[in-house]
Amino acid sequence: MIIRAPLLNSRSIPVMKPEKAPMPMSDELLAELDELLSAIDPDESMAVEELDGFFAGLACCPEPVPADEYLPEILGCDLAQAAQRVGSERVERLRGLLERHRESMAGQLYEGEGIAPVLGHDEDDKVGGNAWAIGFVRAMALRPDAWSAMDEDDEQAQALDPLMRLVEEVEPSEGEEPEPIADEERDAAIGAMLEGVMQVYDFFAPAREKALAPAAPLRREQPKVGRNEPCPCGSGRKYKACHGAS
Repeated sequence: MIIRAPLLNSRSIPVMKPEKAPMPMSDELLAELDELLSAIDPDESMAVEELDGFFAGLACCPEPVPADEYLPEILGCDLAQAAQRVGSERVERLRGLLERHRESMAGQLYEGEGIAPVLGHDEDDKVGGNAWAIGFVRAMALRPDAWSAMDEDDEQAQALDPLMRLVEEVEPSEGEEPEPIADEERDAAIGAMLEGVMQVYDFFAPAREKALAPAAPLRREQPKVGRNEPCPCGSGRKYKACHGAS
């Protein structure tokens, strides 16, 4: 079970440190975000580490997912229920922080320099990375068909294996025992997960661009008919007195 970490901060794996990407939110803002989410529902709302992985999954997804669909996943309830629990002003503040954090993650992936993940620390100051991986998988579950293209590419099919290893460490498949990751392997496992996520982000770049491209303008199949020209229907009347009258 993932426990909400009492202390949250932004830690980057050394080989993945971003230099040009937008700065992640400060520890103070992350703590505020975590507090607001917990106030709405301490059991069902996402912890910030899980949220960070969730936003990475949304940024990688080949199809856009609208906010009105992903916000209930984050909050554990709809916006109306959240407003009843903590007030509309706090919900608006929360939405602003969520959007800022989402843009920060999307910016890091777009820049391609690496990811500075938000990882929870336990009371022994150890990092797990499991909640981050679970958040990513929850984002994938919103558009399962869109992610199926990875299965058709042998190289890409393996890209998320490190991430799934972290998921299965705490949520193993039915009938299977969890496979613990040794402490000395943890940083390498998280680094491999983030490298795989960036690989997936690049793989789906053409699909995301196509999905976000503006629709092509409609083309007129037939040449435009002047109002005083004969109607194309063959009635012999002017267009304005026939089919153009309406």
